[in-house]
Amino acid sequence: MTTRDKMDFLHGIIAELLGLPGKQVVWVNQNMPRIKRPFATLQFYGIHGEASEELRPSGPGKYDVRVPTSATLAVQYFGPDALEHLETLARGFERPTIADRCFAAAVVVYDTNNITDLSALLESQAWDERANIDLYIRYNHDVDDAPGYIESVVIESQLSKSEPDTTTIPSDPDSSGDSGSGDTGTDTGNTSSGSISKSDTHDYYIDVVEIDGTTQ
Repeated sequence: MTTRDKMDFLHGIIAELLGLPGKQVVWVNQNMPRIKRPFATLQFYGIHGEASEELRPSGPGKYDVRVPTSATLAVQYFGPDALEHLETLARGFERPTIADRCFAAAVVVYDTNNITDLSALLESQAWDERANIDLYIRYNHDVDDAPGYIESVVIESQLSKSEPDTTTIPSDPDSSGDSGSGDTGTDTGNTSSGSISKSDTHDYYIDVVEIDGTTQ
């Protein structure tokens, strides 16, 4: 589920708990005709990652980059009984059935602040009822990434070394080089005690790397 899908889920469940049609719950800063009361507005702010990103393979050379994220969702209700409607909203997220639906959508409303009464007298004539509540939510922010992968490595060149490199490989991996006779001679040139000398006169290196079939 993408972040957009989670926002749509929150929009739908908030409209349900407020008892409003979906078209009467809108995100702020949208271009639209004036809505008749009652209606509610939603606004995300304070979005920040809570931990380092997690890379989850989603295909060859593809990853789902997941970041645990928290944010504040401000809900304002405009209309009669605004305080009661927001109280119903806050308590609604404590219902087991609503909590289960949030869990299935990978969204959690883990806390709320106090409901604020924003009602005011308009032009000394009409009383405008409205109230605000902040919902504190957590969710995973997901984005797809395709960094590619190393498909094959081709070695095409070799460089000569100025001096040969000699590597001594013991015939017995568990042997410390002692013949067992108590003789700890220092003649390093003697290979008759069970050691094999191997010389390598070339140094190999990666010259061409192909990533997803493309030569780098």
